[in-house]
Amino acid sequence: MVLTLIITPLVMIGLGTTAATILPAGDPIRNVLGFIGAPIFALLVTVLLAGYFLGVRKGWSRAHLSEVFESALPPAAIVILVTGAGGAFARILTESGIGTALADTLLATGLPIMLLAFLVSLALRAAQGSATVAILTTAGLLSEAVVDGGFSPLQVVAITLAIAFGALGLSHVNDSGFWVVTRYLGLSVADGLRSWTVLTTVLGLAGFAGASVVWAVVSATG
Repeated sequence: MVLTLIITPLVMIGLGTTAATILPAGDPIRNVLGFIGAPIFALLVTVLLAGYFLGVRKGWSRAHLSEVFESALPPAAIVILVTGAGGAFARILTESGIGTALADTLLATGLPIMLLAFLVSLALRAAQGSATVAILTTAGLLSEAVVDGGFSPLQVVAITLAIAFGALGLSHVNDSGFWVVTRYLGLSVADGLRSWTVLTTVLGLAGFAGASVVWAVVSATG
C-alpha cells in the first residue's frame, strides 16, 4: 500500500513526460497523458488514494479524516511558501543579471573551471535555496566558457558533477528541503543548521573532491 502511494505519482508524471517526448504536438493521446501526468493532478490523485487507504478503509469517520488532513496543512504550508519564495528570488537573480555578474566576477579571477563551476553553483544555492535552479543557472552561465575551452566529453562530465555537487551544499532556511527535514523530524531551526546544513555541505565537498579526482585522471590520460 505504501509503495503504491509512493509510485503512483511517479508513474503518472512519467507517463506525461514520456508522451510529451515521443508523441507529436496535438496528438489526443499526448494531451490525455499530459493531463494525467501534470504534477498537481498526480499529487491530488495520490492524496485521495491516501485518504481512502489510510482513512476510509480503516473505518475513519469523515470528521476524523478532515481533521487529519487539516493537521497536515501547517507543516506543508511553510514548505510551499519557501519553495515559491525561492523560485521567485531565483527569477530575480536571473532577470536582474546578478547571477551573470557573479559568474563574470569569478571568471575574471582566473580560477580553474572545475572550482569555478562548484563555487558559482554553491553561491547560487545558498542565495536562493533551489538546487535545481542553481544547477540550471550555473550551467547556462558557464556554457560559453565550457564550449570555448575545448574540453573532452569526460571533462565536461566532471564539470557537470562539480556543478551538481555545488548545488547540494549549504541547504538552509531558504530551501524547502531544509524545512521538510526539520518539520517532519521535529528539529528546531538551530538543530537543522547544525545537522542538515552541515551534512549537505560535507556531502557537496566530498562529491566535488571525487569529481576533481575524475578530472585529474581524465586530464592526465587525455
